[in-house]
Amino acid sequence: MTYFLCPVCGEKLTEYEKGAVCVNRHSFDKAKSGYINLLPNNLPAGNHGDNKLMIKARHDFLEKGYYLPLREKLCDVLGELTGKTSVIIDAGCGEGWYTKGISDFLENTEILAVDISKDAMKITAKRDKKIKCTAASVFHLPIENECADVLLSVFSPLCESEFERVIKKDGYFVYVIPAENHLWELKKAIYDNPYKNEVKPYEMEKFSFVEKFSVHGVMKPENEEDVKNLFMMTPYYYKTSQKDTEKLFSSPPEEITYSFEILVFRK
Repeated sequence: MTYFLCPVCGEKLTEYEKGAVCVNRHSFDKAKSGYINLLPNNLPAGNHGDNKLMIKARHDFLEKGYYLPLREKLCDVLGELTGKTSVIIDAGCGEGWYTKGISDFLENTEILAVDISKDAMKITAKRDKKIKCTAASVFHLPIENECADVLLSVFSPLCESEFERVIKKDGYFVYVIPAENHLWELKKAIYDNPYKNEVKPYEMEKFSFVEKFSVHGVMKPENEEDVKNLFMMTPYYYKTSQKDTEKLFSSPPEEITYSFEILVFRK
């Protein structure tokens, strides 16, 4: 069963081997890697979402397992929220490292993976053919109303109105954010006056806060390349001067704190 909608007319899409088509004969090809591109045709030219450099850095870093405690806890939380025939949307899934782990843990759950970056979706689609993958924006999800038992957002843009639309009544929104001390040693190595992360209030207009789970620890990067990849997968990389970047690479920290919050909301 497909839950995807035509981005042109909003009608339900029917998938076939090489793509998808709606009743109005708007058709969309499936990429060789397995994802369907449902991005609107009127988007400006060029790449959208994370670029290849950021995607590669995140892929190489995550594959080393530094954030495995977060993925394992996330699997446990989702396992408690879902039943045998649940549907999960991973909104802003990136290159699918978390998505694949969840798919392996929840074998009978249908997972819809969405990200605006086609480069990221190429990797996600290759990870697991069971995952239904599409290139699309989380601000305009080409997905049926109230089809998801859980929507997951891991460090991705928040669009509360779209998330509320696609989640079933009494369904859950699971939101993963960095906590106050996340990557503190990394920031100390870069900035003269580092600041801790601001954790915003949990209240939302369309969802009720249910519970918070914290994941904290200290990672010991194996080499400078891992530190570089960690830095490049964060927003800091694109906002930091060359001088401050060189400070980090010349003397990378031997230990770095990771600190996350898994927030559970109910529609």
